[in-house]
Amino acid sequence: MAANQAQIEPMLKGKVAFITGAGQGIGLAVARAYQERGASVVLADIARETLERAALTLPDQKKTLAIALDVTDEAQTASALAQTLARFGHIDCVVANAGILVLKHVVELELAAWRRVIDINLTGAFVTAKVFARQLISQGTGGRVIFTSSLFGLRGGVENGAYSASKFGLIGLMQSLAAELARHGILVNAVCPGQMDTAMMQALFVERAALTNRTRAAVEGALLSRIPVGHLGKLEDLAGIYVYLASELCQYTTGQSFTVDGGWQVA
Repeated sequence: MAANQAQIEPMLKGKVAFITGAGQGIGLAVARAYQERGASVVLADIARETLERAALTLPDQKKTLAIALDVTDEAQTASALAQTLARFGHIDCVVANAGILVLKHVVELELAAWRRVIDINLTGAFVTAKVFARQLISQGTGGRVIFTSSLFGLRGGVENGAYSASKFGLIGLMQSLAAELARHGILVNAVCPGQMDTAMMQALFVERAALTNRTRAAVEGALLSRIPVGHLGKLEDLAGIYVYLASELCQYTTGQSFTVDGGWQVA
């Protein structure tokens, strides 16, 4: 339990949130932030062992459910929804966060790798949103759909062809779904993180160092020099925007992309 949890406003009390890619990184940080504010959370991830270990780190096991899930499989996703309803009775918020990163120049990118990135990052988010939005509509009580896009869903970059294409696609999907679901009281938005302090980012530093014959510290330093605040983003800070978008404070905001990048875009 977080040391200051008693001081955190239970602004999500009674809410149920379903979060994909929740075995680590952003997804797990969002799940923790939601639960600390009173929500029940369903963690979904394709890596079962990682997921189960992650679920055990949350403060309230009675409000935690872990489901192994391939987000590209619509039947599995429908089953995950059924398990969620069986455990908690309803759903209020779905966070389509599952994703992978493949860095390669477009002219060197294998078609199989391209398809894998698009399938998981974009098609997986579509499947998740489609299945859970149907349930939100049928409940008739509104709800929230939140996509994890990226800074590179707003701009391209070297070696980011597949990743950027998938994350740009999420913005279009989010805006279309926001327009379609507004009449049902369902708000749809996207978060666009910049360079966050995740296991994926730390592994990337090591990989880039090996490929470019530099030290890991040099690779990290070059990246940090481009971020005005001077450091990688903390996951607990990033989670705050997801809390806002899932809460009752968010009442008139839909179809928007929220960039959390330490000032990268304005540097």
